[in-house]
Amino acid sequence: MFNVAIFLISVVIYASFGLTNLVYLFFSATTTFLAAKYGKGKYKKCIFIGTVIANIGILVFMKTFLYLEQFENDTSNIIVPIGISYYTLQVISYLVDVYKGKYEPQKSFLKYLMYVIYIPYLFIGPINRYDDIATSLYANKKWDTNRILNGITRILWGMFKKLIIAGRISIIISVITGNIDQYKGAYALFAMLLYSIQIYADFSGGIDMVIGVSKIVGINIKENFHSPYLAENVKEFWRRWHIGLSSWLKDYVYIPLGGNRKGKIRTKINVIITFLVSGFWHGANYILWGLFHGILVAFSKFLTTKWKNVNRVINYFIVSILWSFFIWPNTATALKMIGSLFTTFNYVPLFHNLLNFNLDFMNIIVLIISIVMLMLFDVKKDNIILKIKKMKLENKIMLIGSLAIIILVFGIYGIGFNVNEFIYSKF
Repeated sequence: MFNVAIFLISVVIYASFGLTNLVYLFFSATTTFLAAKYGKGKYKKCIFIGTVIANIGILVFMKTFLYLEQFENDTSNIIVPIGISYYTLQVISYLVDVYKGKYEPQKSFLKYLMYVIYIPYLFIGPINRYDDIATSLYANKKWDTNRILNGITRILWGMFKKLIIAGRISIIISVITGNIDQYKGAYALFAMLLYSIQIYADFSGGIDMVIGVSKIVGINIKENFHSPYLAENVKEFWRRWHIGLSSWLKDYVYIPLGGNRKGKIRTKINVIITFLVSGFWHGANYILWGLFHGILVAFSKFLTTKWKNVNRVINYFIVSILWSFFIWPNTATALKMIGSLFTTFNYVPLFHNLLNFNLDFMNIIVLIISIVMLMLFDVKKDNIILKIKKMKLENKIMLIGSLAIIILVFGIYGIGFNVNEFIYSKF
């Protein structure tokens, strides 16, 4: 009964955003379910290819439509389904795995649909493989106080990152991006460096909430981040950032292209193609971002020194600069802001205006302390999580209460900041 409740809640919540969303999702779920279950015999390959093309085709159309819509003044009646970027990759991975004989197809359509529409990960991920989640997704759920408290703690940590860190930084970013003629050069670099923290706090905070809710209901979801800004180069960064997407692209794009089996030059080409796909997955406006990341991953060894911390600083600057394509509304503006780093050296005015970004001194102090806490947590993450898991029940309850109070007191709410929006939900 509990699994049925989770399924029905997921359907109702998703349908509340528009019944058209359900039409697209049901199409993807139905076609891949039927192709996996009945695609056999001499037509197996044709059914497989046709189903993949149909589902990828819809995703490509929607991404292209969103890009072209930026240049049109009139509105369109086409509704882009919520979560299409996430559930499309999930159903494709399921179909490919069944086709290759990795596991048997799911016999129940309702069970398969639950895998596709499970609401916590539908909006911001992570992208889940069927065989990783199926066991806990369909298992009978039992009450486990410790597991539930761990889930609540994870949710609150995600809210801490989202409401206290990302919320405050978004205020600063909105001021800087609101006037591109005035705020360039040093201001643009300041925005890039801060946005790196904002998008990490926002995205990983959302994933923390997804994992926390799933823990409470007894569903195991894999981690999507592993202290990404401790990476020493862009290649390592992508092993730590958005792990669900990175591993999907590796298994279903990079390896089928030939991976590293066809020589050094072909390997680099395959890497770049894979990151072009990654850029397009985010949206047609991010293809250049994907290209730059692909080149940097392909030639990552040339950007590495023998000093670990120097590498981390260099990599942080590189990744931050490339976030420009996410900060500003279009590719041309992003490139303009990157170019201004080398032409406009207004660092002294920036220093004098640090309190003029709609964030007062007290809020800046809260932000700095919170960022330091996030950094310390990432450095000692494994040890901290282990200690929390081993805490006595009363100590865990005290920790939960303390986090809740901190979030209520210092969280950013209200006009100008929508707590329901996550940066990666738009992809």
